[in-house]
Amino acid sequence: MFGDMVSVRDYSGAGMSSFEDLQQLRKALEPGYAITGQTGGAALRVQSLEGSLKVITYRSEHVKLWKRIPKSPAFSTTEEYNQVSGYGNRRQGPFVRAGELPPDSDSTYTRRTALVKYCGTTREIVHPMTLVNPAHGDVVALTTHDAILHLVGQIEKFMFTGDSSLAFSGEAEQFDGLDSLIDATAFVDLAGAPLQESDIQDAGNAILTKYGRPTDLFLGLRPNADFVKTLYPRLRQQMPAPVNGQAGLAINSMLTSAGQIFLNPDLFLNPEELDDSPPTAATSANAPEPAQTLTVSNTLAADTADWQKQLGVTTATTTFSYAVTCCNRYGESSPIYADRNLTAANVANQAAVRIDVTNAAAVGANPPEFLRIYRTRPNVTSTTPADFSLILQVAVTSQTSGAAMTSVAADRNFIIPFTHIGYMLQMDDTVLTFRQLAPVMKMDLAVIGPAYRFMVLMYGTPILFAPEKCVRLINIGEV
Repeated sequence: MFGDMVSVRDYSGAGMSSFEDLQQLRKALEPGYAITGQTGGAALRVQSLEGSLKVITYRSEHVKLWKRIPKSPAFSTTEEYNQVSGYGNRRQGPFVRAGELPPDSDSTYTRRTALVKYCGTTREIVHPMTLVNPAHGDVVALTTHDAILHLVGQIEKFMFTGDSSLAFSGEAEQFDGLDSLIDATAFVDLAGAPLQESDIQDAGNAILTKYGRPTDLFLGLRPNADFVKTLYPRLRQQMPAPVNGQAGLAINSMLTSAGQIFLNPDLFLNPEELDDSPPTAATSANAPEPAQTLTVSNTLAADTADWQKQLGVTTATTTFSYAVTCCNRYGESSPIYADRNLTAANVANQAAVRIDVTNAAAVGANPPEFLRIYRTRPNVTSTTPADFSLILQVAVTSQTSGAAMTSVAADRNFIIPFTHIGYMLQMDDTVLTFRQLAPVMKMDLAVIGPAYRFMVLMYGTPILFAPEKCVRLINIGEV
């Protein structure tokens, strides 16, 4: 009953086309989805390309610090400035007897220098590309825009992490970022705990005691989101009643005893943007060769570490995996790995882990300038890059093939893997500036073929006039 169905086949020879004829006609008119090798109706199909370019990477609004930092002109490749660190002897009383000459007291001045560094990127557009009808406007303008954003994004990252000491000898090509410029003793250690109001209060108070006035906190997207989330269950923030069905809360600033501090969640403080894990392979053809050997041991009796903030006092044997890459201004090598057992005695005695690395058997034309040292979470043995997080960078002391690359590199657990760093700053030109010898500019290159080549350049360096008026919040954990 239900097995017999009337179909087009039953009308064959009754003035209608056969089923096979209809199938052929259908094939001829089918538009299909093919991109290449179109036939039939597909050959007549006009391509439909979205008129606006879809950006899946960062945009100009993500570059927070570069937009906020005060900028000033530089007039030399070596910029000098003076610091006043005291107006006189603070422990000398001001009182004198009638008619008596007050005691002498002098201000304390210090001359500092900052070296301008050179940043740039090169782009190339073949001549035929300038003749076609482009989908998204002027190709040269579009490429210039992309080059500027790429350069400014790189500058944003290194304004946090740059370190001019990362060189085999002399000065590295990179400028000093906030990690290097802020006074080494000016930090609040969260020891792996999420960011709380009390931490922001403590950091602001630390700046107040150094005669500063904190205004801004720059932190990664995850710590900022976690900070907001910690306020919900504890009801420490008056929650607004939902309006038109909208609930939730965004914290843009916090009022502290040091004043109002604005929160600036910065994309470039995310682990992915900071290259927090080692690469799987060399990042450039000019990157150094990977190290030959990596040895980790507890032979630094005189060096102390703070393992207790991560492992506790009576932790039993704990295993870490370490990874090391060799780096220069071009890029980073592939990693090598080693494991280390850290016993409860090591933790109780606060023994630092010694890290010994030897150069490749043949260093090659692009020798290493510095090492990046990564570590896993406790009790993780791995050779998978995603399991490692950056804890330390040290300059090499030798570029000789097969020689020891460092005098002593030690893991003191100052930076805990897979944590974040925030920066509380006084954002005015009396404390912080970006000194520019040349602003972001475009410079055309000589035409040596049917291609248009140009550079986007910027010469400058950040200067922190008062290193103690800014504070780092280190080892911020996640909820």
